[in-house]
Amino acid sequence: MTSLLFGAAGFILLGYLIGKLYVRLNPVLMLIGLFPLVGVWVIVSELENRNFATVFFVIGVILNFNRPLTFIRVRLSDVIGTVRLRKLSSAYTSNIEEQKRQAQRELYEQKCQVEEELRNQKYQAEQDIQRQRREAEEAIKREAENLRKERERYKREQSNSQNQANSNQSSSSQSSNNNRYLNPLVFADACELLGLGQGESLKQYKAAYLKLMKLYHSDRLAGLSEKLKKQEEEKAKALNMAWGTVKKKLK
Repeated sequence: MTSLLFGAAGFILLGYLIGKLYVRLNPVLMLIGLFPLVGVWVIVSELENRNFATVFFVIGVILNFNRPLTFIRVRLSDVIGTVRLRKLSSAYTSNIEEQKRQAQRELYEQKCQVEEELRNQKYQAEQDIQRQRREAEEAIKREAENLRKERERYKREQSNSQNQANSNQSSSSQSSNNNRYLNPLVFADACELLGLGQGESLKQYKAAYLKLMKLYHSDRLAGLSEKLKKQEEEKAKALNMAWGTVKKKLK
């Protein structure tokens, strides 16, 4: 066992020394290295455990090529890393595409929702406008109806005022016609102008006179025409004359 270990160590050392001639790939050194390499080959071929010796000799030679092996190992690592990176990049790209499609779907859904909401708002606004227009039309109709009624009422009032004025004028004319034939200087006619018969007291005649004179006050005559105002003033003068006749008679 010890001999095998020493033999293995010897072949490793021998291979390491000969391999140094081939490390830099110098043609001269490589040519010089052929001679010991051939000698080793002859020695190994005569051994019984030539395979054992060959393996350890090759191991010794390979120990000189640590840098090339490291380079190969690094290159293999780079290749493996590149492959993994491409896989990750492909997966990331696929994920990005999926996220992009998902974002597009969400954006489309949001767009549809916004359009639907805008349509609803537009419909609601149109309904509100139509409702406000109907309310405005109804308000205008009510105002027009109220205006028509107000005009009719005003016309009726004007007609009533005109009729009343005509009636007053007629009654005044009739009264003036009736009183036209009464002489306020005559006691009997004066009593009749005051609205009383003969035989009443002076106090009663005075009360009747004052009551009638209130009808011919200037405030009551303000709204009459000049013709009617003149007629009423004439009647007031007649009442004054009648009261003077009665007062003179009964004192």
